Amino acid sequence: MACSMTIDAVRDQTKTVTRRKVGSWESLKPGDRLTLIEKGMGLPKGAKQVVICEVEVVDVRVEPLSRITEAECAAEGFPQYTPFEFAAFWMAGHGYALPADERAVNRVLCRRIEWRYLDGEPS
Repeated sequence: MACSMTIDAVRDQTKTVTRRKVGSWESLKPGDRLTLIEKGMGLPKGAKQVVICEVEVVDVRVEPLSRITEAECAAEGFPQYTPFEFAAFWMAGHGYALPADERAVNRVLCRRIEWRYLDGEPS
């Protein structure tokens, strides 16, 4: 899983949650292991993916984007964002129209993925 916008938070192991479009990662379940990488798409010819670490999924669920809290913003690697700022940022990055207000955020579903770091455990 690519973490190009939160590389430092992944390296510091302060990022423990990510949100993806609801139609992606549908078969992911608790106990699955993921390799977090810096960038997965758009690499120049001959470039290789840079592995950051291995994690184990502890929770996966579909929920309204509006459920984001300040604590969740921090877990996402964006402690400086308010929930509405994060929602607007997430929506823009995932092809949604920017929300006019918080009601627009209520209509967007996302897949929330939480993990724990394996710290060198075998994958």
